[in-house]
Amino acid sequence: MTSARYDGHTEWYESFASADMMSSARDFAVQLLGEGAGRCLDLGCGTGLAIPALTRAGWSVVGTDVSTDQLEAAREQARELARLVRGDAHALPFEDGEFDAVISVLTHTDLDDVVGAFTEASRVLRAGGAFVYLGVHPCFASPFVAREAAAAIEGAAAILHPGYRSAGWHRLPADASSTKIRARVGINHLSLAGLLNAIIRSGFTITQVEEPGEADPPFFLAIRATKL
Repeated sequence: MTSARYDGHTEWYESFASADMMSSARDFAVQLLGEGAGRCLDLGCGTGLAIPALTRAGWSVVGTDVSTDQLEAAREQARELARLVRGDAHALPFEDGEFDAVISVLTHTDLDDVVGAFTEASRVLRAGGAFVYLGVHPCFASPFVAREAAAAIEGAAAILHPGYRSAGWHRLPADASSTKIRARVGINHLSLAGLLNAIIRSGFTITQVEEPGEADPPFFLAIRATKL
């Protein structure tokens, strides 16, 4: 398996993903999933920041990510809380129906093929199992939205520029010192319809949609679905 986009960016990512707004979003995703005593796959677990909350909710957690660097950090975060497996979301190294739940947080903008990855999530989930996805809001947190610095917290202006319908990868010139995701690893943008349809086409029935947080317009979109 070749190196992953996030290899070499772990220190930056940990700082970015540990912000209060991101932590609250992860907690919301776990709450949306709810408590359980079965096996839960944390798909695209990154540095393992969601694993403690998942284990507190009663789940037996398996975390998977394609980035070796991210998984090394996750081992420090998770310690004995979860089993960690390196794997590509588009071809998961698990058996059909192996998990009782799947959760994925802030991953759809990192995936080359969202339908392919979510179809794999459906494959490894048992019939009737829950799938929870939380990501940046396709309408209000895309590369085409300019938010003032305090917008996510204080409701300052968010300006929408043309380009929302331009699905695909969007990047800035590579800059290892930048804090911007597009300058680090890029963003694969999907419209709202594209994201919802990706979940439906992957074999799920959407049962709940939320826009968590205090930001207005919202920064995150959360979806709970059930495998058909």
